[in-house]
Amino acid sequence: MQFTASVTGTTNKAVTWSVDAVVGGNAASGLIDVSGMYSAPPVAGAHTVTATSAADTTKSASSALTVTNTSSVSPASVTLMAGATQAFSASFPALSNPSVIWSVDNIAGGNSSVGVISSAGLYTAPSQAGSHAVAATDANTGVSTSAAPAAVFTMSTSPSSTTVAPSGTMQFSATIQGLANTGVTWSVDGVAGGNATNGTIASTGLYTAPFALGPHTITASAVSPSFTVPAYLTVTNTSPGAVLTYHNDDARDGAFTEETTLTPVNVNSAQFGKLVSYPVDGQIYAQPLFLPQISIGGAVHDVVFVATENDSVYAFDATGAQTTPLWSESLGVPSPRNDVDGISPVLGITSTPVIDVTTNTLYVLADISTGPSFYLHALDITSGAEKFGGPVQVTGSVPGTGWDNSGGTITLEKGCYQRMGLALDPVTNMIYIAFGHCQHGWVLAYDKTSLAQTAIFNDTPDGAGGGLWASGGAPAIEDVSGDIFLITGVDQNDPPSGFNDSFLRLSSADLSEQDFFQPDNESWLDANDADLGSGAAVLLPDNPSSTPREVIGGGKDGRVFVVNRDSMGTFAPDTNNVIQTVQVGVHQLDNIFATPVYWNGFLYYHCDDDALKAYSWSNGLLSTAPVSSATAVFGMHGAIASLSANGTTSGIIWDIDNSTYGTGPAVLHAYDASNVATELYNSSQAGARDTAGLALKMTAPTIAGGKVFVGTSNELDIYGLIAP
Repeated sequence: MQFTASVTGTTNKAVTWSVDAVVGGNAASGLIDVSGMYSAPPVAGAHTVTATSAADTTKSASSALTVTNTSSVSPASVTLMAGATQAFSASFPALSNPSVIWSVDNIAGGNSSVGVISSAGLYTAPSQAGSHAVAATDANTGVSTSAAPAAVFTMSTSPSSTTVAPSGTMQFSATIQGLANTGVTWSVDGVAGGNATNGTIASTGLYTAPFALGPHTITASAVSPSFTVPAYLTVTNTSPGAVLTYHNDDARDGAFTEETTLTPVNVNSAQFGKLVSYPVDGQIYAQPLFLPQISIGGAVHDVVFVATENDSVYAFDATGAQTTPLWSESLGVPSPRNDVDGISPVLGITSTPVIDVTTNTLYVLADISTGPSFYLHALDITSGAEKFGGPVQVTGSVPGTGWDNSGGTITLEKGCYQRMGLALDPVTNMIYIAFGHCQHGWVLAYDKTSLAQTAIFNDTPDGAGGGLWASGGAPAIEDVSGDIFLITGVDQNDPPSGFNDSFLRLSSADLSEQDFFQPDNESWLDANDADLGSGAAVLLPDNPSSTPREVIGGGKDGRVFVVNRDSMGTFAPDTNNVIQTVQVGVHQLDNIFATPVYWNGFLYYHCDDDALKAYSWSNGLLSTAPVSSATAVFGMHGAIASLSANGTTSGIIWDIDNSTYGTGPAVLHAYDASNVATELYNSSQAGARDTAGLALKMTAPTIAGGKVFVGTSNELDIYGLIAP
């Protein structure tokens, strides 16, 4: 700024210039030269510029001057969602080479409470709603910009991820903190309000699902300012009162929690017993499936579906009201087998089928004696008629250098067993088929409507082993992501390659391996034929946010592993990187041949040569000792239990004693699930009245509609409340 002074009454017009009484000024107040040219300091403030007469120093005149700060932050203000980032920049026009220090609420660099800001000006909002001030300061001069207000708000949906039945409803809500006077709009898969294909959502957040399986994204959008938060939902293969898949659901928890008829009070030999037996043409290894209120032949029935090793499928009236099958189908001639330790005398349908309730289709894998072994059938549940152009041959090849490779290719063998239950993934609408009892473990995926193969996985392509049999258990599926969880086995002296004796997480998109856990003693398990995969996995409910999501399972050495399913632990030679290991078996080997049951904070196992035991599960951890134990000891691999309950009450654990496999009847047992030391009933208590068919190992009972369904070597037995 150029100042001038006017002097009158003397011929000496010269003046001396000062700033704040300092001749010539200084760095703090600004400098002024003899001509009156003032140079402001870099700091804002008020100053006085004075001209004093050289002729008479008692004569002076002054001007008031204000130095303003033109340094600035851009953007001048911002509104951010919690956790979001915003790049800020600072302008210091008066400085030639500023060195910027950023602060939030006068805290250099900020912190987790107010948000952090990098040396480059990248601000990350805190997780809590609030208002904060972002400023920049020149490290050399102390010049600061005016603070830019940053309004941080939180927006969330509840639930953030969930599942719903076909045509079911789910209430969503959006919570916004830190913003006033803003509304929310809803969309499904990017369509405002949704549509008939994806499901619809009301302005209140009430979602109504389509009658089709699949994943959907529910989005809540703040009106002003415009921000969105997604929630994730999968329409799953569920239906009220039905058992559509092995161990009841995709988590494989084995719990039927809609049972209002059977209770610990009325399940006893005086009130409960065998209602009917349906003869069948072969062994029933597959778990019976159940659908209520199905129209067949012009009448409505509760229907139980049964598959046999003779390659036959039956639909029976589940109440026993009709003595002959509602329908039955033969799917071929089974393969002869003389497997003393396995399946004999024929191998046909071994695995539990799966029912798609949205298309009324039962999917079943049959092994036949002629030509290629394996065929996937899609049967109409009302008639048994083939659908979708089925059946289709199930086969496949992968690249590999294992000892059975031919020209660098491994092919699914005719001699494999398809023991694991079929699984229907609601995210991909694919049928998963797992194989073991052969050179490798295999999983093949088929589209449920075209029956075209979509993916294939081999767990030991450059070695051998990794068989997938799991005592009949089915792959567990995480219904929101669609990812698949399996436990693999081993054949004695298999080469140490691939995923022998491992927990696996496979992608639903292409069956690629996403993560795994392998015990540190895998070589010992291999040498002793101690399959980890003799048991199957169960997905536990999501824990509080402070604990990981878990998958649990164990095998022949009796150890149960609690595994973080988002970070499974891979392999380390001297340690197991899992959440917990609990010993449940009583032998060194041959302990677990089952999928455990989970219900209401309890995990249930029934090991070989042992009694049923209940373990508590809380805050992501199992009790290291059982909290209750039954007294009846079962041989022949223990038992695969199932549970009935009315929500979280009236829990009953059911399992089948097959100790007399090959010589005598199966025995159905029922225990109070809150204390399994209390046996409520077993089918030997009433003499011949309740005697079941011939025992068959590794069978799981099905409970639904007030009935208990027991598959045996020669018949399906149905138990329920008996007339007084």
